[in-house]
Amino acid sequence: MSQRKEMLMKNIEYIGFDDLNGRPGFQMAMYKTPEEKYYIYTASFRHNGWNIIDVTDPAAPRNVKWLEGPNPYGNEAASTPKIQIADGLMITAHGGTMKELHGTEPGMPFWGGITVWSLEDPENPQELGKFECRGGAGVHRFCYPGGRYVYVTGNAENFNGFILRIVDIKDPSAPQEVGRWWADEQFMGNKAGDAARYGSAEALHSPFLHACLYKDEILYMAYANKGMILLDVKDKTAPRMIGCLPMNPPFGGGSAGAPCHSIMPLGDRPYMVVTTEGERPRYFCNEAEDGLFKKIVTQPMNMIGIAEITDPADPSLISVFPYPEVPEGYTHGTNFNIVDGVRIPFGPHNIFDAIHGDVYEHRDDRVYCCHFGAGLRIYDVSDPFVPKEIAYFMPPDPEKLLFDNPTHDLVPGPQVAITEDVLVDDRGYIYLDTFMDGLYIVRYTGDDK
Repeated sequence: MSQRKEMLMKNIEYIGFDDLNGRPGFQMAMYKTPEEKYYIYTASFRHNGWNIIDVTDPAAPRNVKWLEGPNPYGNEAASTPKIQIADGLMITAHGGTMKELHGTEPGMPFWGGITVWSLEDPENPQELGKFECRGGAGVHRFCYPGGRYVYVTGNAENFNGFILRIVDIKDPSAPQEVGRWWADEQFMGNKAGDAARYGSAEALHSPFLHACLYKDEILYMAYANKGMILLDVKDKTAPRMIGCLPMNPPFGGGSAGAPCHSIMPLGDRPYMVVTTEGERPRYFCNEAEDGLFKKIVTQPMNMIGIAEITDPADPSLISVFPYPEVPEGYTHGTNFNIVDGVRIPFGPHNIFDAIHGDVYEHRDDRVYCCHFGAGLRIYDVSDPFVPKEIAYFMPPDPEKLLFDNPTHDLVPGPQVAITEDVLVDDRGYIYLDTFMDGLYIVRYTGDDK
């Protein structure tokens, strides 16, 4: 198949681009100053730090700088995957890397935890304090809705995989844990052996908290290999489970990523969006005979779905989103499951789930999702039983590698465009970052009704 150099889009207008200094982004966050200046901060998939971009004029984004991340052990094995902003504070996640995804060797030292920053000067964040998470890969994700508490997806000593750690930042210079919650299988104190290596098949197939969102004293959790869990967090010191919707099986798993990846309440409606995670096509090839990314023989379906939570103690899956439209001009096959003849674990990655903050668009009838191999997809969910795709944007296939492993075989698979995360601001501009590429800025042009 031929490399695609054109953007593919439906009901989308291209606005602008930034190359992120050759350091591909991961999760993103936005900040709007009292003077109506807009900034976007991109965490990094492979590198240790953040890009700061002024997007006040989205057609001419200004890359302010690359802010190098602190790490007492050096940057080779350090990652800064996630970031959130609220109440003038920026919270950043710090953790280790994976041999399979990042090309680093297991056992290399890194610092894991969260850092709290002041955005009094949005172009020069000032570090205020840190909270360390030992016992594994550090911190992958978290939820900071503003205020006093950060809900951290972090490791802890004597536990296997990420658990919930509730951190009080009333004094941002000295964050303190006040509560935690975990699945029973994760406690290692009464088990022989060690915790699974981060990134291994054993770790991916064991319970771990992947993502969480706070709303009205309920924490909605995407708990891999357990399901969508609703947690009562009125008492931060003693979280209590309300209900659980098992997701896998039948969805997710196999050679894909987190078997329960993202969750999001649809405003004040009694519905939730819930997803499983696919994986990046470029890691797969037909010649691989072993390892996490060996040639796929069979693979469970990944999905985006809507769950009803009218009774929070008994959530129910009520619909599954349609398969993404394959555009005319797509050059890698007739579907997204077989790419240039290679079977891959196709599926979604991040959804636009920034439900806190006045810098973002807030609506309960639309879902934005970055699929690993199918680009940005926008869905109308005004009828929760019949989600409809209304727009897409697929960036061009990247022309070069922006990182690799020492043996130069980290990504032996199809050289296709891969999208990672998406944000939508209060002006309607859509931002998506990419694997081995930069930041694209677009706008929806379809019927807004």
